Amino acid sequence: MIKKILKLQLLGALLITASLSANTQNGCENLVGCKKKACSIEKELVIAKKMENSSQIEGLEISLKKVKQYCTNDKLVKELEDKIDDKNEDLKEHKKDYEEASKENKADKIKKYQSKIDEDNKELKQLQQELKELN
Repeated sequence: MIKKILKLQLLGALLITASLSANTQNGCENLVGCKKKACSIEKELVIAKKMENSSQIEGLEISLKKVKQYCTNDKLVKELEDKIDDKNEDLKEHKKDYEEASKENKADKIKKYQSKIDEDNKELKQLQQELKELN
């Protein structure tokens, strides 16, 4: 009986989280920069309060306060540019490793590095899109 109640509570919590997550995406997607960041944190805070997760609530409140106090779009642009530079370095390294694996004809490593290159390119596109939205 207790197990059944716990399962129902867990299922209910998961459904609340899923519905709130869907609302989070809808509410913040048209915003950019610091406003989008603050909106996202506010939505997570609503979820944490519904779940009565006090430690998460405390952390999110601190994050929201810092975003509202210190966030500027210029800082976000700089952070994104730094992330893009780092990702380009990763990509360069993975391409070098891929070339070495190709020369040595190591199929498993070729596959591994090709996967990393694909992931790097995907992340780069995402970061560049975020940067484009801020400019």
